[in-house]
Amino acid sequence: MCISFLITINVLNAQECLNVDYKLRGYFYVGTSLRDTMALGGHYQDSNGPKKVIPRIDTISTPGKFQIVVKSDSLIGFSDKVQGFKVFIINKSQSTVQLPAQDSRLYLTRQVFHKNKWQDIEYLPNSWCGNSYHSVFIKPNEFWDLQAPCLNGKVNTKFRFKLNADNGIAKNPNDITNYYSNEFYGSFNPSQLEKEEGHVPQGIMDPYDN
Repeated sequence: MCISFLITINVLNAQECLNVDYKLRGYFYVGTSLRDTMALGGHYQDSNGPKKVIPRIDTISTPGKFQIVVKSDSLIGFSDKVQGFKVFIINKSQSTVQLPAQDSRLYLTRQVFHKNKWQDIEYLPNSWCGNSYHSVFIKPNEFWDLQAPCLNGKVNTKFRFKLNADNGIAKNPNDITNYYSNEFYGSFNPSQLEKEEGHVPQGIMDPYDN
């Protein structure tokens, strides 16, 4: 156990926060507790499904609420070379929550507080294929266990995550449902407010070009 612990520490020490000059593409993929019977079908289905709430999640969530909880002090490896932290989507409400998705990717992006307003520094690519669009579901007393990369840049500020729960379906601005995480601190580069990471389609079965 001691050897395993030391290996984990060494791996985390070898990883670094991302220092980039562009908006990151969305990276939160989830599975679902219920099948979307209205979807066309044929979309990518992720295996990271909701889990039953455990005591550790109980201590960081609020009874009766659906919420996004960021634990920026809970360090993990986002990838081989990039350090990350935990993000939890927790449903402690009494209802099953339905959320829009593209090929299992949630409409969940990071925002930065810069020049006295919240601004996006991540974006969601758009699929040209109608089969990509569907809903995912999370039942009461379930949670998604997610991870995000930490960022490093020239400007110190605060961040939050925004979850769009209607994907622009609401025609009245007052009906738009967005959920926001707790705020946390870090740094970023101002160029992340403008330029997008971009994407080159990986074959005819890849419906994304941004």
